[in-house]
Amino acid sequence: MANPTQTPPNRNDHSHDGSALLMAVFVLAIVSLSGIGLLFMTRTEVRTSYVGLRDKRAFYLAEAGEEDGRMTLFAINGNNGFSDDLVGYAGANGQFDAIDAAAIQPIFNDAGVLTGVTGVGDDLPVRGVTPFSGGYYMSFVTNDPADGVTSTVDTNDIVMFTGVGAGPDGEFEVVQAIVERWEVIPQLPPATVTLLGPDPVFESGTSDPHLYTGNDCGGRDSGPGRTGKKGSPLPGSDGIPDFNVPVVGTIGSSAELAAEGGMQPNPTFESGDWNDQDVFADLTDLSEPTLVDSGFTGPNPMWTDCEALHGFVEDLRSLATVICTSPSCALPPTNIGNLIFVDGDFDIGPEGGAGTLVVTGQLTYNGSANWNGMIFVFGAGEFVRHGSGNGYISGAVMLADIAGADNAYGTDDDCDSGDNGFESVRYDMSGGGIAETIYCSADILAAKPNPPYRILAFRQL
Repeated sequence: MANPTQTPPNRNDHSHDGSALLMAVFVLAIVSLSGIGLLFMTRTEVRTSYVGLRDKRAFYLAEAGEEDGRMTLFAINGNNGFSDDLVGYAGANGQFDAIDAAAIQPIFNDAGVLTGVTGVGDDLPVRGVTPFSGGYYMSFVTNDPADGVTSTVDTNDIVMFTGVGAGPDGEFEVVQAIVERWEVIPQLPPATVTLLGPDPVFESGTSDPHLYTGNDCGGRDSGPGRTGKKGSPLPGSDGIPDFNVPVVGTIGSSAELAAEGGMQPNPTFESGDWNDQDVFADLTDLSEPTLVDSGFTGPNPMWTDCEALHGFVEDLRSLATVICTSPSCALPPTNIGNLIFVDGDFDIGPEGGAGTLVVTGQLTYNGSANWNGMIFVFGAGEFVRHGSGNGYISGAVMLADIAGADNAYGTDDDCDSGDNGFESVRYDMSGGGIAETIYCSADILAAKPNPPYRILAFRQL
């Protein structure tokens, strides 16, 4: 007998199977479309990345062109003026045509090799087509916008380099850089020893044979085995005939008087026809006897600006051949092109040396040591020569105490005390012997750092 409460079977239940199938097909379609879209996006990103890589490659090639052109001109010209170089690169028409960087376009041959560019007229490249890293670059120079890009007359020691780069797939970029001659050491004051700041302590020593001279390079002709007036060996550089400078230069008349107070009667102080107090000079007074005929027009403002001088010291640090910290510091093999930077105190032993020496602490100088070049004791501003000997210093010496009250250069109080940031320096040559301290323009010039041109502005077109 049938159960009256039993629900009869639903003959339409199989329809749910169809709905599930439809849903599965729909989901599969969405997943498939998503996969196709993702694949498409991936391919697009790959293509975009490749295009970006090609553009970057061309940019770096153009940058290499600018860099190579800049260094090539520096190797040719050094730190001389730019006008003669501009005339040479402007071409036959005497003016620059590469004035619109956007007009510069590549010229490729059938093999895809860069053979030149359009938009430069008859301008000559500093660097012609140069293969590099699978691509090519070129470099051109023009005057800078301030002087007028087409002009060949340089009035400000600034020019503009244009670098072009072409990749192996035809990509092309142009960059430009405005650069200047960087003369890191400005005109030195014309003095054998320059004492910056107020009331310097100058102790000349009492050794009769010692000679302080402002006669350029000792007022001599160079030659092997020559000796000075007191019998000591002389360096082998010729000076400018009849060119004489103060033996001791200061800033201000009171500083000059303070330095003269340390002059002893026994050493010889001479410059041309002048001697003793007459060879001490306030470098701001152009009527001083030893300055009248020197052509000097006054000290560079940097020598009286403590913050600027501090920046100058750090520029020298950035260019140094050797940087060391007291007491573990050894001089490199003698080369007048060296720039040696010493943080802290330093002793120059009897072996001496050559080049540009920067010491931020006390410099102690052996009486037998020879030095050709420039010595800057900028920081604590203390120079002490000790012991007997017949060594010489040929070039120029400058002292400045800009280390502040703690007498330690590189701390927060640099340039924060004293007279406009300058404290009193101490120059002590009390050691005996027949040493000589000689002004020598040839040694100064030979030791002068000659850094490459400095970039003032850079852009990608």
